Amino acid sequence: MRKLIHDALGQWRRAGADDNLLADLLIFQRALAQSGNTHAALNHVLEEVIGVLAAQSEEEATILRLRFYDEMPAHAVALRLNMSEGNVFKRQREGIEHAADVLAQREEALRAEFQGRFAQHLPAATYTALFGAEQTIAELIDIVVKPEAPWLLSLEGIGGIGKTSLARGLIDALIEDGIIGWRTYSGLAWVTARRQQINAGGALHDLDRPALPVEELIIALADQLLPADERRDLPVSALENRVRGVLKQSPHLIVVDNLETDADIHALRDVLHGLANPSRFLLTSRRSLYDQIGFFPYRLPELSRADSLSLLRHEARQRNLPHLASAPDDQLHAVHNTVGGNPLALRLVVGLTHVHSLEHVLADLTAARGQAIEQLYTHIYRRAWDRLAEDERNLLLVMPLINENGAEIDLIADIAEQPAPQLRPILERLVTLNLVESRGDLHRRCYTIHSLTRAFLHEQVLRWSPPSRHEQPDNR
Repeated sequence: MRKLIHDALGQWRRAGADDNLLADLLIFQRALAQSGNTHAALNHVLEEVIGVLAAQSEEEATILRLRFYDEMPAHAVALRLNMSEGNVFKRQREGIEHAADVLAQREEALRAEFQGRFAQHLPAATYTALFGAEQTIAELIDIVVKPEAPWLLSLEGIGGIGKTSLARGLIDALIEDGIIGWRTYSGLAWVTARRQQINAGGALHDLDRPALPVEELIIALADQLLPADERRDLPVSALENRVRGVLKQSPHLIVVDNLETDADIHALRDVLHGLANPSRFLLTSRRSLYDQIGFFPYRLPELSRADSLSLLRHEARQRNLPHLASAPDDQLHAVHNTVGGNPLALRLVVGLTHVHSLEHVLADLTAARGQAIEQLYTHIYRRAWDRLAEDERNLLLVMPLINENGAEIDLIADIAEQPAPQLRPILERLVTLNLVESRGDLHRRCYTIHSLTRAFLHEQVLRWSPPSRHEQPDNR
């Protein structure tokens, strides 16, 4: 940063090709958007930095102005300020160092502001660390930074492979690097399709329509991309026109998560084509879109054996299972040999070791080896369900009523019609077993379940046990 500010000071009075010296900085891009002129933007940034520096050291700020803005030689500055020429150079160096610090601090603060603004559109992360994602994220970044097709990119893979987590990790990296914000994309939106809804009787049922109709997509995008006064009381057709205008005026990156069926894709295909370019859409889907014109399919690989073991040990440490965290590699290889490199399956296996020995879990999983992943999940979920106490089962059956973004414990307690203090240890137990996901920070925690857990509770548990009041159908 020191060399950068020194070179920029050299251009303070000289409009030319080097006016873009600060082009990689958000503070410069903001000034450029206001002035429309690179040299004016450069001068604005320098004036801002020197102004802050003057409050810290008026002498250093004065020397930098005289030396670089007034282009006064060092001996003339020495005479004006009544100091030796050597001291002028010394104070100039110190001023440049302090100006570089000011620039770095202003840039960091502005980036944090931008990142916070974009982060509010993202679902809470369900992971504390991503494993085996570096190469995939790097490859995806290479695709999305190019101002050319494909404009519709699909992250594909089996359930539990980590599509949503990978998409979230990618977006975090793009925001961190400024690719979303000022370098490539000026805006961001994230929309999640919901596969089920609650009927008037409180029961959960599958939708007999696309999980994300066009109207719901447009409304969700308008909520995130348009100011409130520009969308108030407008019909969907007018909202679509305004959303299209925003997406066509400047590139945005839009994530559409959880598109799982042909009906979902067919419902949105035409409108996505109409909204894309120069904006780009990133979809996540279990259904491959290789046969859809204009969609670029990117299939997520399973975790490697090494990454699978790293994930197992990480989860074990997170769940306070020191014996599993330090287990010999050959024992953990057996887990990978059975469930493969599927992150959700690996995490569920860790949860099982809270109530079974690793040897017992491995022996049980050996019987399931070679099954399709859906049958393997059924096998794992059933083992976990069988070991739950009645109060744990009842609370888990409430969780499909909580949406993907999660809910705080007080809301869950209201739905379960039980006191929150009574539910807290039960919820903690389900989190420990990796059946419930805990999101948030020290000040606020929300709880939800993975989409596969949601599906298996809905499709399988009703066959395993009598329905509770939360699953009773609406007979009105």
